[in-house]
Amino acid sequence: MSQAVLAIQDLTVRYGRFTAIYGLSARFEGGALGLLGPNGAGKSSMLRAVLGLIPPAKGTIQVLGQDARRTGPKLRRRIGYMPERDSYVSGMSGVAALAHLAEISGFRRRDAMLRAHDVLHFVGLGEERYREVATYSVGMRQRYKLAAALVHDPDVLILDEPTNGLDPQGRVKMLNLIHKVTREHGIHLIMASHLLPDVERLCNDVWVMEKGYLRMADSIAHLTSAARGAKRVLLADKSCQPFVAEAKAAGLEVNWKDGGEEVVLSRPDGTVEPQLVFAMAQRSGVEVRGIKAAARSLEDAFLEALEGAE
Repeated sequence: MSQAVLAIQDLTVRYGRFTAIYGLSARFEGGALGLLGPNGAGKSSMLRAVLGLIPPAKGTIQVLGQDARRTGPKLRRRIGYMPERDSYVSGMSGVAALAHLAEISGFRRRDAMLRAHDVLHFVGLGEERYREVATYSVGMRQRYKLAAALVHDPDVLILDEPTNGLDPQGRVKMLNLIHKVTREHGIHLIMASHLLPDVERLCNDVWVMEKGYLRMADSIAHLTSAARGAKRVLLADKSCQPFVAEAKAAGLEVNWKDGGEEVVLSRPDGTVEPQLVFAMAQRSGVEVRGIKAAARSLEDAFLEALEGAE
């Protein structure tokens, strides 16, 4: 790509005296981006600033090469937004509401109605399209919001907690729909969620936010591959300091909590070989009970980012 899907520089967002985001700078080249963080981390505020719905106190935001502040209404025609909270017009059926949204986005009236029917069938609401949106169940309203975000055929899809309030079956349906949209239709995805498995399944990049700060920005492949070749070593007792000292002297990276019997060893330049582990154990006088590959999950990376911030 010649331009980033999203480029943010020194973004600060305030509500009166309260600062929601502090000097955030990051770049998303394209594909699927997951915004992770606990409630109150600043994810929704960042999305509203990206959409041009709130003016930043400081900094710049570019979406698809365009300034979000200067070209807000024009830019929003290329963005589909699914808010966290319900968003519909009371008294309107699903198909009438979507046709209205398509029409105000530039579709002709006849084309808007056809588009509304197509999108409702896509999200599994074809049989319910003439019912009022207000009578839909929670899962149906979530799928209606996704349809509303897609009805004008956007280039970028922004989802704020899309599986919020869904039961396990509804969550699977929603994730399958989002996966289909991004993989088969080539729409870039920016998804805010506090559910790590959802982000790990759908996204290729992740930003971790906490208390208004960006704590981590990386690809999921890099984060979860960082421990490939690493070893998780179970020792015979909790007196692991001699072994840890040997490992550090050998140039290995050591992850060990004082008092624990398990040590994770990794090296930047390759795999930690079992022979090296046994040699260090012999020199330190510590018995090894087990060695296995240390698989690192996105949850590990997420917790490390928050622990590092503390």
